Amino acid sequence: MSKDGGWRYQAVYTSHDNDVGGNFFAFSICEVYLDKEGKLEFWTENPKMEPSGETYDELIYTLEMMMNDVRKWKPVLFDKMQVCMTFERIY
Repeated sequence: MSKDGGWRYQAVYTSHDNDVGGNFFAFSICEVYLDKEGKLEFWTENPKMEPSGETYDELIYTLEMMMNDVRKWKPVLFDKMQVCMTFERIY
């Protein structure tokens, strides 16, 4: 079994109140850092990461990495993330 240690991007969502007393979710991407067993060690403070790069090619590479990671892992509620949690693969 391969280990999932290191860092990667993770789809997350946050819950917000709307004007009529209901909730809606907003999805975004953050970075997560995992131990050798694939358990969460720490993550970015902000649930919203912007893709960036020092060149146009680096920007494209970052966007591709984000898309690849987001497609592999189920989104989680950002406020419920905790040390030692694991993530569920989509496939």
